[in-house]
Amino acid sequence: MLLGVSPIGLGHATRAMVVFRELVRCGAEVRIFSGGKVVGFLRQNGLEADDIVEDPVPRVANGVMSQVALWYLRSWLANRRTIPRTRRLIDSYHPDVVVGDEEFSGVVVAGERGIKRVFLSDELELGFARTWLARKIEGRVERWYGDLVRSVDTLIITEEGTDGGNRVYVGPIVRKTTGSCQETRARFGLPSGRMILLAMSGSGLGRELATDLVLAPGSPGLEDSFLAVVGNRGRRLTGEGVYDLGVVPDGQDLVSCADVVVSLAGKSTIDEAEAAGSPIVAIPIRHHAEQERNASALGYSADDAGRTLELVRQKIGVRRPPRSFDGEIKAARAILSLAARA
Repeated sequence: MLLGVSPIGLGHATRAMVVFRELVRCGAEVRIFSGGKVVGFLRQNGLEADDIVEDPVPRVANGVMSQVALWYLRSWLANRRTIPRTRRLIDSYHPDVVVGDEEFSGVVVAGERGIKRVFLSDELELGFARTWLARKIEGRVERWYGDLVRSVDTLIITEEGTDGGNRVYVGPIVRKTTGSCQETRARFGLPSGRMILLAMSGSGLGRELATDLVLAPGSPGLEDSFLAVVGNRGRRLTGEGVYDLGVVPDGQDLVSCADVVVSLAGKSTIDEAEAAGSPIVAIPIRHHAEQERNASALGYSADDAGRTLELVRQKIGVRRPPRSFDGEIKAARAILSLAARA
């Protein structure tokens, strides 16, 4: 089978990686494809991936998403460029099932070829548009997207819910930790003290959150803390008590042993923090509908961007009982069941 992964950010990649490994553990032969920085991240984690997918990152400036109409247009053009490459990949590989983790070209071409299709997502709503033109375009995108998710053989949703029709709810899919907190700190060269973890998006977004956080170590109420940063693709963050680790392959270990996690409101980091019981401050990109919904469920909003340090002081060290998720097992079971019928 083929597994396509959205190249926007690293959340889809971390989720798809867990599903990929579970499918392989169950004996399936799986080939994975994506694009851009995600391919490098997958290879960093020991997975071979075909680099064929294009998909633009939304424009974000000062924590605000803008130019949505242009983003939709660029996404449509990128998908048109990607589809011929995906056709060649599918025609050369002859998969019995094509799975798309919010990657569209694979399921579109599989539909053309009469191949069984699985679409994996945590978000079935849009709502990004703010202007008349963007809403007009988004209306067409919503109709196309709705037709797509209704037409696939299996729609896997990484939320709790009741199955029905082609929908299979599997709950969160998260990476398992690979070592203790002591081992994790030693591996990354981190000191003792309370860890504030800034988890930036793999697409390079979220740097705005660092403005206040680099001042956290040693500030009132946080005297014994240090700041660890992951996901930064830009200029290295420096300062007293600041450890910029760049993009790391096993960030779930850092999430697990952090005394507080600060991130944009992407679902993957939120789910990993919930699995570990780590407190999280999730600040959404303003007008990014998906992130705003995720953040609202935790009691945060884009207005909290100006009070990050205050929220860190409130949340640091306030851990919850960890939760055990096995979404990848349920997802693999649904995919393999479809493959058996192919």
